Amino acid sequence: MSARARGHMPDTRKQVLDAAMKKFSEKSFLSATTAEIAVEAGVSEKTVFDLFGDKKTLYLAVRDSIHRNMLRDMLPYLPLGAGAPAVLRALGGEFLREVRRNRDWARVSIQAITAIDDPDIKRSTQQFFLQLHDLVKRIAVEGQKVGLVRHDTDLDQFAWTYTMALQSVGYIILMELAPEVPEDTALMFLNHLVDQVKPLEDAG
Repeated sequence: MSARARGHMPDTRKQVLDAAMKKFSEKSFLSATTAEIAVEAGVSEKTVFDLFGDKKTLYLAVRDSIHRNMLRDMLPYLPLGAGAPAVLRALGGEFLREVRRNRDWARVSIQAITAIDDPDIKRSTQQFFLQLHDLVKRIAVEGQKVGLVRHDTDLDQFAWTYTMALQSVGYIILMELAPEVPEDTALMFLNHLVDQVKPLEDAG
């Protein structure tokens, strides 16, 4: 952190991050400007640059905050002692509800695709996918150890498929279809994936 950044209060940094979240959500990384973010935050544009250096560094800080907070907020609601199938079903539901509660977070994540040619933004996007993939795989591995996930399941492939399906559920919710898609319908594919890896005697 630069000497100029240390001179600002932590609350100012949060103000700028919150304002950047809003503007990047509304306009994407490419279209939002640091001047607009400064106005939204109630600070000077110089303050934005003092704190973050440039727009991309600010954007990556916003993305990092989203990733950490989304996982942190979901984990306490997962029934970790209930077995892998129940945990995975709950993860899908919590991800869906997190998107509904924090639409700015979800929009910023989806809009990263507009700047995916930037190597740093691409890496940030990859890291979030990998975090979700690793979480799903850990849950499935533990389930396989205790016989709740079929032993012939390719856990890496399952984790990737489930992670991609999670992102699709988020996109469906953001489309705000009318009438609103029921939770069971939005999660149908995710739950079907879980059913496919349960031992045959437990399936259905």
